Amino acid sequence: MKKTLMGNDAIAWGLVHANVDMVSGYPGTPSSEILGMVQKIKHQLDLPIYAEWATNEKVGFEVAYAGAIAGKRTAATMKQVGLNVASDPLMSASYIGNLGGMLLIAADDPGFHSSQTEQDSRVFAKFARIPVLDPATPQDAYDMTKYGVELSERFQVPVMLRPVMRVDHAREIIEMDPETHFTPNEGKFQRDVARWAGVPRAGRLRQGHEVLDRIETIKAYNWEHHLEPKFAPLKGGKLLILAGGTGYAFTQETLSDLGVEADVVKIEMPYPLPREEIVPYFEKYEKVLVVEEPYPLIEEDLAHPKVYGKKTGTMHQIDEMKKEHILTALQKLGLYDGPNIYEAPKIDLGFDVPDRPPALCPGCPHRDIYYAIMKVFKPKKSIYPSDIGCYTLALSQGAIDSILCMGASVAMASGFSIADPSKTVVATIGDGTFFHSGIPPLLNAIYQDHRFILIILDNSTIAMTGRQTTPERFHQSIDIARIVEGMGIKCHEHTYSHEMQENIDFMKQIKAEFEKPDHRGPLVVRVRQFCILDNERKDDWIPNLFAEVDPEKCVACDACTTVYKCPPMAYNAEGKIEIDPFLCAGCGGCLDVVCPTDAFQLDKLKSTGGLFEE
Repeated sequence: MKKTLMGNDAIAWGLVHANVDMVSGYPGTPSSEILGMVQKIKHQLDLPIYAEWATNEKVGFEVAYAGAIAGKRTAATMKQVGLNVASDPLMSASYIGNLGGMLLIAADDPGFHSSQTEQDSRVFAKFARIPVLDPATPQDAYDMTKYGVELSERFQVPVMLRPVMRVDHAREIIEMDPETHFTPNEGKFQRDVARWAGVPRAGRLRQGHEVLDRIETIKAYNWEHHLEPKFAPLKGGKLLILAGGTGYAFTQETLSDLGVEADVVKIEMPYPLPREEIVPYFEKYEKVLVVEEPYPLIEEDLAHPKVYGKKTGTMHQIDEMKKEHILTALQKLGLYDGPNIYEAPKIDLGFDVPDRPPALCPGCPHRDIYYAIMKVFKPKKSIYPSDIGCYTLALSQGAIDSILCMGASVAMASGFSIADPSKTVVATIGDGTFFHSGIPPLLNAIYQDHRFILIILDNSTIAMTGRQTTPERFHQSIDIARIVEGMGIKCHEHTYSHEMQENIDFMKQIKAEFEKPDHRGPLVVRVRQFCILDNERKDDWIPNLFAEVDPEKCVACDACTTVYKCPPMAYNAEGKIEIDPFLCAGCGGCLDVVCPTDAFQLDKLKSTGGLFEE
C-alpha cells in the first residue's frame, strides 16, 4: 500500500507493523510526533498498545526496557539530548540485553534547529556497543523501524534508530504493509537473577565479554547482509563515496546535478562496521570520501590514507548536510571545477529586512509573568536562570540569563546563590520540566538551604513540543504544591491575571517574604496559567479585551517593544506603535502598567464583537 507520510508518522506505522505493543518516551523536537502518531493509530484501529508519555526519557527507556525483558516488543522515543538523560539505563541495558525486540529511537537535530547541542547519537550507540540504523528517507525510516525490532530480537540487545530532523519532518510516498495484522507478544517474565540482576564484578564482567562477542557477530552480520552485496560489484575508479543517513540522498542528488561520476555505497548500519572487510576495497580507488552528519563516526572507524571527510577538512564539520557541502568536497578533491550552482543569488532590495527573533505567542501568560518579575526584581540586582520550554522565548524580553538543560534552572539557581549572594536569584521552570528533572535539584536546595526564588510556570501542558499532557493534568491527584510541601517547605500560589498590576503586586509580596530576616532556603512559587494554543482551556482564561493605541499618547519610548515584546506591537510609518488586529489575542495584558503614558486603551468595538454602542 502507498501512503504519503511524514518521517515520524512512517516510524509510528513501522512500530505498529512490527507488532510493537509498548511505546514510552518523552516529547522533544524532532521526535515528538512518533509516539503521538502511535497513540492515534492505537485509537483508530482499537489496538492493544501501551503508548504513553513518561515523565522523562530515563523513565521512558526503563519502562520500555522492562517490557522487552519480559518478552514484549517495545520502543522508547526521544530526541538526541533526551538520550543524555536515558544514557544511564542504556549503558547497563547493552550489557544485560533483552528477550523481546527493543528499538531505541533517538532523533538527532543537525543544525541546532530545536536543540542546545548538535550531538550524534550514533556515537552514543558506539559508546554503548549497540547497533545503530541510519535512515536516509522516510521510506528508510519505515523499513528500518521494522527491521530494527527484528534485529534487536535476533541478537537480544537494544537497537538504535537514528533519524535526523530532515528525515523526521520530510514527507514521502511510502510503500508500507497493505494491512495491519497486529499480533502482540505475550509478556511473560522469566526469572534469571544472574542475568537481569547481575552485579559487579563477576556478573558484569561476564556480560561485558558477551557484549564484545555480540558486537563481532553483528559486525559480521552487517557485512554479510548489508555491505558485501554493495561492495562486491565495485570495479574501482577515481572516487568511492561512503554515505550514511541523509548524506546518501544528498550525495545522489549532487552527483546528478553536477554530472560527476563516482561509486556510492549506502551505509545503513554505521556501527558496528566490519573494517577488515571494507578497507581492502579502497585499493581500487584513488580517493574515498565519507559523507555523514554530524560527527565523523564512519570516517574514524575506517581511517585510511585514502579516506577524506570531516577530519581532513574536506567535509563540513558542523551544521546540517547540504548539497553545497558535497560540491565543495568534490572541488577540494579535484573532481569538480565548475561553479557553485547552489549559491543563492544576491538580490539588493534597496533596504534591509530586520531579523525577527523568536517570541512568545500573542496572549501568552509567560510574557506577563516575566514582565512582573522584571518590574519587581530589577535586572541589575537579580540573576534569572531558566530552563527548557516555550518560556525560553522570554530571552527576547531580557528576562532570562542562563539556559543549560532540562531541570538545570533549579540547580544553577543554587550555584548562583552561592557564587553571587549580592543578587537575588529568580529561577523559572515549566511544570513539565519540573516533573521531568526539577524535583531532585529542588530537594538538594532545600537540604542545603540554598537561598533563591523558584517560580514554576504551570500551564498544565508540555506546550513547546505539541501540548502533550503533563502528569498533573492527566492524573488530578498529582499536585505540584503538594510535592513541594512534601519536601518540607511552603509552596506559594498565584493565579495569572490579565490585570498586570495583580501579577506585580504578588511578586512584591514574594520579594517581601524572601527578604524577611528569618527566611531560609529556597522560596517556591507555583503560578497557575494556561497555554494560548490549548483549545481545551484557553477560552476559560482569555477575557477578550483587545487593545488599540492612542497615537496622541504614544511617545515612541520603546517600553512595549523592548521589555513587554508582544508580537502584534510594531511601529507604523508615522513612528507610532500600532497593534496588528489579526495577531492580538485579546488577553488585555498590555492595558495596565505596560505603557508609561497609558497609550494602550481598550478597543471597545472589537472587545464586544462589534456590539458596542456609546
